[in-house]
Amino acid sequence: MSKAPDFSYTPEQVKTLSEAVIKELEEKLKVLVNIPGSQRNFKNTMLAFESAVSDFSEAVQVPIMLAYVSDNEHLRTAGQELELKISQYSVDLFTREDVFGALNEYAGKGERLDEVDARLLEKTLRDFKRNGLGLEPRKKNKVKKLMKEIIGLELQFSKNLREVNDTLEVTAAELKGLPEDYKARLKQTEKGGYLVTMNTPDYVPFMDSAEDGDARRRLEHKVNNRCVPVNIELMEKAIALRRNLGKLLGYQSFADYMLADRMAKNSETVFKFMERTQAKLKKKGRKELRARLKLKGGEDKVLRAWEWRYYNNLLKKSKYSIDHEKIKEYFPLETVVKGMFEVFGEVFGASFVPAQLPVWHKDVRAYEVKNADGSVAAYFYFDLFPREGKYKHAACFGIRHGRELADGSYELPAAAIVSNFPPPSGEAQPLLKFDDVVTLFHEFGHVTHNIFTKAKYGKFSGTSVSRDFVEVPSKMLENWAYDPAVLRRISGHFKDPAEKLPEALIKKLIDAKNMDSGLVYLRQIFFSLLDLRYHTARGKVDTTKVYDKMMKKISLIPLSPDCHPQANFGHLMGGYEAGYYSYLWSEVIAQDLFGAFETAGVMNPETGAKYRELILAPGGSYDEAAQVAKFLGRPAGEDAFLKSIDAA
Repeated sequence: MSKAPDFSYTPEQVKTLSEAVIKELEEKLKVLVNIPGSQRNFKNTMLAFESAVSDFSEAVQVPIMLAYVSDNEHLRTAGQELELKISQYSVDLFTREDVFGALNEYAGKGERLDEVDARLLEKTLRDFKRNGLGLEPRKKNKVKKLMKEIIGLELQFSKNLREVNDTLEVTAAELKGLPEDYKARLKQTEKGGYLVTMNTPDYVPFMDSAEDGDARRRLEHKVNNRCVPVNIELMEKAIALRRNLGKLLGYQSFADYMLADRMAKNSETVFKFMERTQAKLKKKGRKELRARLKLKGGEDKVLRAWEWRYYNNLLKKSKYSIDHEKIKEYFPLETVVKGMFEVFGEVFGASFVPAQLPVWHKDVRAYEVKNADGSVAAYFYFDLFPREGKYKHAACFGIRHGRELADGSYELPAAAIVSNFPPPSGEAQPLLKFDDVVTLFHEFGHVTHNIFTKAKYGKFSGTSVSRDFVEVPSKMLENWAYDPAVLRRISGHFKDPAEKLPEALIKKLIDAKNMDSGLVYLRQIFFSLLDLRYHTARGKVDTTKVYDKMMKKISLIPLSPDCHPQANFGHLMGGYEAGYYSYLWSEVIAQDLFGAFETAGVMNPETGAKYRELILAPGGSYDEAAQVAKFLGRPAGEDAFLKSIDAA
């Protein structure tokens, strides 16, 4: 059994790491390249390359992760520098003529391979071609230069956002509407004011509940002007460079280049999908908008960006008598975590056992994930609360890929949920809002993809699937948060754990699920189409102008004056560029898959085992659409999704 990962790196070790791992990989590549053509076979060429690259990735995965989670500033900086070096070296690696030549020479032999090995060869060769291999040298070098430059811009953009520690000072009166525990955890100034940070646990409750409209406007303005103008410049420069890259590689746009290797295949398919869904949602969205404007009253017939969450929340309270501050009393963090482990343990035939394993911070909890027979399947970690310098949102970090090793043993995967839930306040344990519970289930969906992988190769392990399939398991698991039986199991009042979420509240939560699905999904369609417009534009993009024009038209809510939210739209500078549509695309597939659980019962272990085997275990080893069709007995469709959001 492979040992759990180690996190005890010093800044000095991380600083010298890139040199050592690159040297080791180069030695392996030298051997691979020098094999005489007549002696080439799958093992000494394709498999040798895959193993060498997986070893290389594994050696840097933890130190790079420490850039996002360590409380040591020097270690974060070293991890960040390492990420830049490794990302840029990877561009070099996948633009190497000698390595490409060796793989191509082997491919030319036309050996009969099984499905997974053939896919590995095809995908690896495609990676090289997508980086300009096969182009004449001048063009190829230009591609390489562009890719490295883009990586630098993206990492700088993320660093700028991580380092924001700006606050808005508000008075006690401006905190009216917010609960006492919120107020209690805010830092106070000498003059008696309160400091609200830009972090999600501060921002979202404030926008939901602060009665003072002007205070909400000021906070929204501050949040949407983080890193302005520097991040706008970085994004616009990246968009221009990406456009050049797409053209150099023979595509009409950067979006078409990115989508060629995904389920969607091209931007036209995505535009049609988005426009089709938008048309189905427009009527519902407009009806929801009217209801919120009615609640707002007054002369101003426009719902502002700093108002929609507030009136949405007010409507929940009035129409459904849902008070999320009251509901969170039934979701103490420990109760939810214990219940979540039990629920998904039952569905997937696994258990999550607390374990004394190395961790990167004293607040991190570690677990061994065990199969039904008691064998260890993976390692899992929770890093739940905000701290300085830490990643600001909620995400699943893949710490180690599961894969077959040379000696035939299996490298056990490891994954973590890194989030920013409200921290404990004195003796009181944190209480999760229902939205936090849904977020937790979402990220745990990504975790299941990582920890239940049985992929033979690191390249296909866990979440290493088409970008527009990555969100399928996470969107799938959100459904369990709306199931009455599950809500009973994961709830318990903080004063009396035996007191479950009352049936009336459970019914209201489920009834209210789609009270704003029109506006919520129109907003998601706006982000997806904005991303595609940025990345299919023929000429220079004014990101603010495009944002302003599209936001009102699609999401029905205008951009606030003098706001630049794109400056903190990290997705477009962190892996989801020309890919934001993936969330909705994946959700449509996820809802269809969830239909099988609804039919058999959401806790049905047979369906869970089938899902684990056909969807989670293979990762990217097989064509995703084919695996979905195998699970469903037919190709995926859109009906289940539209029905699930009351838009059918």
